Amino acid sequence: MLRQWAEHRPGVDVSSSEVVARLLRAARLAEELFEARLRRQPGRTITNVGDFDLLQTLRRAAPGHALTPGQLMRHLVVSSAGLSGRLNRLERDGWIVRTASPDDRRRSLVRLTVHGREEFDRRLEDHLAVERELLSVLDARERAVVVDALRKLLFLLETPE
Repeated sequence: MLRQWAEHRPGVDVSSSEVVARLLRAARLAEELFEARLRRQPGRTITNVGDFDLLQTLRRAAPGHALTPGQLMRHLVVSSAGLSGRLNRLERDGWIVRTASPDDRRRSLVRLTVHGREEFDRRLEDHLAVERELLSVLDARERAVVVDALRKLLFLLETPE
């Protein structure tokens, strides 16, 4: 890509694209790997990384604790429409249950079902093993450098203007 740009538009600094293109490609390929592994697991379907992230967000909440859709939207950085689709799918598949808040009947609470929690716990270690396998090409120092660099990028991207 850099060679082609240098040939067709010499003098234009495209060095940033070397990093950004690799970052986006790595993220897309990692997501495809995770989703392929999620779909191959026996039991209830987890169709995508977004659904997995929602389930793990609920699992990290205190046992029996429920989160509101607003809290989930903030944790997952997802739109209301995107969250609704995930919640509908996960509720239909028996992973979660939505109930009215006892404090405010207009608000709903989302929690893992007992079976959803048990099944997620069984799958978590498999997912973490895939992450470790993916990162096995990096030593501890390289991982620390990547984490620090991504932290800086995310701080910039997540800070409101």
